[in-house]
Amino acid sequence: MKRFIACLAAFLFILNSSFAQSSFKDDAKTVFETIKSNMFKNGYQYQITFENASDASMFVKEKTDYMVFFVYDNSGYPAPDFKLYLMNPDNEMKKKYSARPDDVGQVGVARVARAKFATKKFTGDKDKYPIKIESKPNANIYIFYRG
Repeated sequence: MKRFIACLAAFLFILNSSFAQSSFKDDAKTVFETIKSNMFKNGYQYQITFENASDASMFVKEKTDYMVFFVYDNSGYPAPDFKLYLMNPDNEMKKKYSARPDDVGQVGVARVARAKFATKKFTGDKDKYPIKIESKPNANIYIFYRG
């Protein structure tokens, strides 16, 4: 009888704690809706999403502002390491167009980091360049632009 009561108590504890926790998928959806709403209010347009990505790339145009959001599962408290940099052999230009995100906040288990950068007139004959995005841990990466 004591064994049955102990098992029942353990089962109820596990069941209760599983309902009390939020899921990353739901929290990430809430975060994305909030981000999207605020970005549209500030004149940004949605460009692309990379879901559960460790790396990504995109082209950036000259004279454009970009906001890149990283939304990752913080339930295990990982140490985040996010980087954005220009894929270019010229180290000066690569350094000029590199960004490290700052921490924004958390909704449930979804933690948010944000990187903001702007491009000026590019030197040379190109009007766009590729940007490399690295994400540790994997994250949903949301990109907005205003130009």
